[in-house]
This record gives sequence, C-alpha cells and structure tokens, in this order.
Amino acid sequence: MHLPEPLEHESFPDSAYAKELHRGFPDLRFSPDLERNFQAFHLKHARARVRFFQLALGLLAITTAVKLTVLDAVPLRQVALGWLGLVISACLGLALTSWSRFYERLYLPTARVLLPLVAAAAAFGIADLRIGGHPDPFCFLTTFSIAIFFLGGQRFREALLINIFMVGALGIALAHAGWPAADVVYYATLLVITGAVGGFVYQGIERQLRTSFLERGLLSEMVARDGLTGLKNRGAFDDHYGRLWQQAMRERRSLALLLIDVDHFKAYNDRYGHQAGDEALRRVAQAVQRFARRPLDIAARYGGEEFLLALYDLGAEHVREIAEQLRESIQALAIQHGDSSAGVVTASVGVSIVSPRAGRSAEGAVQLADEALYAAKRGGRNGIRLVDCYGVNYSTGAFRRSA
Repeated sequence: MHLPEPLEHESFPDSAYAKELHRGFPDLRFSPDLERNFQAFHLKHARARVRFFQLALGLLAITTAVKLTVLDAVPLRQVALGWLGLVISACLGLALTSWSRFYERLYLPTARVLLPLVAAAAAFGIADLRIGGHPDPFCFLTTFSIAIFFLGGQRFREALLINIFMVGALGIALAHAGWPAADVVYYATLLVITGAVGGFVYQGIERQLRTSFLERGLLSEMVARDGLTGLKNRGAFDDHYGRLWQQAMRERRSLALLLIDVDHFKAYNDRYGHQAGDEALRRVAQAVQRFARRPLDIAARYGGEEFLLALYDLGAEHVREIAEQLRESIQALAIQHGDSSAGVVTASVGVSIVSPRAGRSAEGAVQLADEALYAAKRGGRNGIRLVDCYGVNYSTGAFRRSA
C-alpha cells in the first residue's frame, strides 16, 4: 500500500504523517506525539508474538531447571535462588503484563527492566557452568538475541541496546568465570554476529512497519480532507470544533473563529476559468493553513470559497493581528484579478471571540463569525470585522441553539 507522491507532503502541509513520510525518518524515530502513537500501534500488533515469546522463554527456563534438578542432581533450592530463578521470575512478570488489560501501558516499561535482567542472568549462569567450550548452552543466548528483535515487542533501538548489554554481560561473565581469553572473544564475537544479523533484518522490517503506519494514518486523514485544497473538510472541522468547544468550557478558555471568504470569486471563475479558480483556492488554503500553528488550532475549507480557522485561547488583540496578517498574506499572493478593485485576489475576514459556557452553543459562535464576515463584505471587502463576546465590548446573551 503506497500513496502517490503528490499526496505525501505537498497536498497535506499540516499532516504529521505526511511530514514523516517526506522526511523518510532515517533515524527510525518520529516526532514525540507520533512516536507514542506508533508505539501503541506496534504493541497492539505484536501482542500475540509477545505472549508466545514470554511463554516459550519461561518454559525453556523451567525445562532447564528440571534438567538440573532431576538429571544433574543440583539441589532445587540452589536452582531457585540462582540465575534460573531470576529468569523464571522475570518471565513470569513479563507474561503477566502481556496478558494484562494494562498491556499497552505496562509492558514496555517492564520489558526495559526485565529483559536485560534475563540476558545478564543467562549470560552469567551459562558462563558459570564451566563446560569446557561446549557450545550447546550458548544456543540459548543466540536464540534469545534473535527473539528479542522479532518476538520481544521492542522497537529496533530498544532491542539493539538489550543485545549490546547481553554481549557485555557475557564477556564479563566469561572473564569472571575464568574462561580463556580466546574463548571469551570467540563467544562474544559469535553473539555480536548473531545480533547484527537479527538487527539488520529487523531494521528493515521496522522501517516497513513505520511506513505502513504512516500510510494508514495518511489514508485515514484523507477521508477528513478536502480533495481540492488538502485542508480539513467541514465534517472533520465540526468534529474537532465540538471537542475544542468542550475543552474550552472545561478549562475556561476563549475560542476565536475566523471565517474567510475570497472576494468576487464568482467573477474570478467567470473571467479566468474554473481551473484557475481551483489553483487560486489551493494557494489561499495554503496561506490559511500557515496560521494554524498550534496543536489545538485547526484550518478547514468550510464550503465553496469559504475557509474557517479556529484558534484556541488567544486575546482579542492577538486575534485581530492574526486576522490582519492573514488578510495581508492572501493579498500578497498577488493572484491577478481584473474584476477586483485591488487588482489581485483578496479576502474578507469575519472574526468572533467567544467564551464557551453552559447555555451557549458552538453553532452560535460560528454564526457570529458569519455575521462579522458579512459586515466586512458590506464594508467594502478586503477587510476584517471582529465581534468580541469574551470581554466587555459585546454582549449577546445565549447563542441560539440549532433545532
């Protein structure tokens, strides 16, 4: 599933998914918010593998403990208090978190502590067996090295760090157990090569997984996008705006709505054609989008040649400055318009600043912006009108509610 090149970045300048696709994430890492979303996505899809890994690892440790106590006559207490006891306990903790309803919240923090503990305990335990260079027990470490990448639920960087830690623990354990230096180098090198092979393959797999995550996110965003301009469509704006209204009510913050209408647009279409009109709307949309800079701000195409910009918690003077800058930036596009007194495409901007509270409706705030817009158009167009219902300048009582 790959998206056409034009959809990746230029068509969606405000999309975090499109930006990461365009950047190519060479470091296998997204922006913090997107990385958290990817982590949840990754854990959700890896859960079955994680459960299998923890159960298999626990059963292998228990089987080894049974062999030592039954076949090798090692006292059970010694086995339970030794490295196998640590491994079994860690596997039990990991298995519990992987089956818990808090899996997505608890597993990775738990794994970051317990998986390196399993690696170190196994390295010291195997080194202490003093088996004269017989390689069989080291199969556990090499298998564990590969499994960490593909079954452990870790991202590439985390799995790589655990492998590095395990190699270091093995080298220290072998040296501490008195193994010859040549054996220490040999087995450490063997583990490095195994981890390098696993890491090389898994790096490519994670890159594909991250690309798939971004493409899925961008495809879901496309449903909420206006096909012409790439801005949010009206349905997406209404959904976002409803949540924003509730948040502003809870936090006792203000909301500013800027309703932007391209002046004499029908005349522009009649004179220059619909293709030129579409291109003009795309350029105006890009100018509008540049003013939705913060996470809670949103810009949308509201219909036809109208755009809507919602700004969270800004003072009246700041909003007025933004509205004027927006009007000027549209005029500065210098899109020729022979039927406009300015000679270029301009826009009128209606602004409402409201304080959401019980008894007032979100629709009423949009209505105020609409009334302010028509006041700006009646005033000669290419201007702004601001209605401040937040301060003392304006009093409306309760906004009218929709039926």
